[in-house]
Amino acid sequence: MSDRFTVAIVGRPNVGKSALFNRMVRATSSIVHSQSGVTRDRLYGTVQWQGEEFTLLDTGGLDFSSDEDLVKNIRLQVEQALVEADALIFVVDLRSGLTPEDIEVAEVLRKTNKPLLLAANKADTGSHDLKAADFYELGFEDVYPVSAAHGLGVGDLLDRLLEIMGGDRSEERDPRRTGGPANAGAKAGAEAGVKVGVEAGAETGAKAGVKVGVEVRGDARRKGGDDGEESEGPLIVGAAIRVAIVGKPNVGKSSLVNALLGDKRMTVSTVPGTTVDAVDTPFRWGDRDFVLIDTAGLRRPKVIGEKLEELSVGRALSAIKRSDVVILVLDGTQRPSSQDRRIAGYIRRSGKASLIVVNKTDLGLWGDVSKEQYGAAALYECRPVDYSEVLFISALTGVGIRRILPWVVKVYGEYGKRIDTALLNQAVTEITTMAPPPKEARFYYATQVGQNPPHMVFFVRNPSKVSTMYERYLDSEIRKRFGFQGTPIVMEFKERQRKRRT
Repeated sequence: MSDRFTVAIVGRPNVGKSALFNRMVRATSSIVHSQSGVTRDRLYGTVQWQGEEFTLLDTGGLDFSSDEDLVKNIRLQVEQALVEADALIFVVDLRSGLTPEDIEVAEVLRKTNKPLLLAANKADTGSHDLKAADFYELGFEDVYPVSAAHGLGVGDLLDRLLEIMGGDRSEERDPRRTGGPANAGAKAGAEAGVKVGVEAGAETGAKAGVKVGVEVRGDARRKGGDDGEESEGPLIVGAAIRVAIVGKPNVGKSSLVNALLGDKRMTVSTVPGTTVDAVDTPFRWGDRDFVLIDTAGLRRPKVIGEKLEELSVGRALSAIKRSDVVILVLDGTQRPSSQDRRIAGYIRRSGKASLIVVNKTDLGLWGDVSKEQYGAAALYECRPVDYSEVLFISALTGVGIRRILPWVVKVYGEYGKRIDTALLNQAVTEITTMAPPPKEARFYYATQVGQNPPHMVFFVRNPSKVSTMYERYLDSEIRKRFGFQGTPIVMEFKERQRKRRT
């Protein structure tokens, strides 16, 4: 098979699309829960099967029964997924049987004129063949009973998918059987005028000068792409800067992702809790590769009443742990709060570099204060990361957005900075001379033993006598001399090992 292709999983809500996605990519990258509408954004994963590799795309459930903004946004996500995909897996629920909603979805997918496989999920019992017969009414050639929970039938589905996509890409197929020519690609969906209930609104990332990737792999780094030009080949994010975007619910995290990418990849709504997954989006800006991780809003523990919210918060915290730089988003129309401080504390304990981004400045700042006053309040409330730069932006209007990625690159550089041992010891001598530590705690020498974050070891007599206040003083003076803006500095005080006499 020559070219890597993209396959979208589509269906009405709660038929097990995310469970099948997770089974096929062999990872729990999408939250699986029995509540309808859990997956709201489109997620990407890589599938390896029989020596072949392709991109799998998970989507939110198609619901035509409501005109709520959130439902419309999900339909827009699915519409864009249909344009991107080269082939489709249409998932139905074997237990529920054929529903009017399935018929509506089938009509939409048929218009794409793309290869399509019908997967009847939840085939966990021996009587699934009889139940699957009902779905032949949809007009597709075959129905593949599968169990995403147990893996039954998934191999057959993948075998058939490779068989379809491995044939002559120019071969015409009966639309009733597979949905159309296998080489239709992303362009065909657009030309076919496929709509699922809303108009596409945003300029694409490519038009905005940002190359958005559809795959996450850790084995290599793409070459080329100097001076902002797009290089040939897929986006590979082995050494990409991983950026987690976190904050309380409804502060505009997904709107910020969309503004950075120039693509409405995330579902944006004014309802708190719209994003429930940690969604990875690789892209290139200038000559640097990035992965943006949009996360569910972190709420106070007493607010987390449902299992789904617990899963989302756990995913957000996990996203922080696997990031390099964390953007803490604040709502500029609200006063910085203790919840913002708790999130900042978690960022600090995780040892990650950080930026504080104040969003919604187009609506005015809380209390009609100046940016300087609000910035000071933000740093005080978020004092665990008070070494962070504060940026003021409006994700809605685009004001300040262009400053974010240059700052991410700068902070990432500080995160990986290493100071020569001789220079560090010279600085420590000056610092301890200016304000000596307690007599019991004599400083001998220091060295930087790690990066990401910077980790320094100070060899001291009686290290327990180094107070927290003196450690803060040391941190402050080191930053004055060497920078380290936006990154924590891990300081470790050790007893100097004395040489034994022979």
